[in-house]
Amino acid sequence: MKFILAVAFREYRIRLTNPILPLWDVLVPVVYLLVFGASLERWLGLGATGTDYPTFFLAGVLSMVTFSIAMNSSYAFFEDLQSGVFHEILTYPFPRRDLLLGKLLFNAALGVVGALVCVAAGILVLKVDLALAALPALMLWVALGTAAWYFLFSWFSLQMRGFNTYHTTTSAMYLLLMFISNLFYPADRLPEGVVWLARANPITWQTDLLRYHAYGAVSPQLAQWEAAAFVAFVLGCFWLANHKLNGTIE
Repeated sequence: MKFILAVAFREYRIRLTNPILPLWDVLVPVVYLLVFGASLERWLGLGATGTDYPTFFLAGVLSMVTFSIAMNSSYAFFEDLQSGVFHEILTYPFPRRDLLLGKLLFNAALGVVGALVCVAAGILVLKVDLALAALPALMLWVALGTAAWYFLFSWFSLQMRGFNTYHTTTSAMYLLLMFISNLFYPADRLPEGVVWLARANPITWQTDLLRYHAYGAVSPQLAQWEAAAFVAFVLGCFWLANHKLNGTIE
């Protein structure tokens, strides 16, 4: 455990050298929530989402927090690999998985902080009616979401060479996964051919689970299936990242 804590502390110290990134991770989702939550309420509202739009959108923004933090933090892996620091770290006397788990510990904590800031903004500014009893379940899925996306993007960062390749791939994934989902709008409002892609998107599962705990948006049966699918997704992404990390990395 001490190695995991040491890696988490290193990640914290690295973030202090560039405080813009943590602020970006926390504040940008809040801006999305306040701007879109207030403006799109007039266009969508109760008829499209089954509740007021700020309440609907809050869960989407919590998913956005986990996704953006994971993508930004995986860039540290990519930078370490390009600079040669990564190969030096691999010589340190601790299991390679502890490198993944240590970084995840910091990022999960940052994700929970960002999520709590978004919840506070939703309640205080947009008057979202959210029971405080729902917070533990919401933060659990925020932490699991951060883990899933962090493992996945870390795997990508260990696979790629060249900034253009990394930036293009991750940016394309960011746009496709977020907009072909139910993060901003109900999935059934998408074109018919895209609906099934949105339903197969793990962001949709995570957002459904967040909405389920926030205001019971989906049926318990669907929530159970999506919870099982998302946990399997987390474990699969961990296996991918850990397998790559313990393999040959040039």
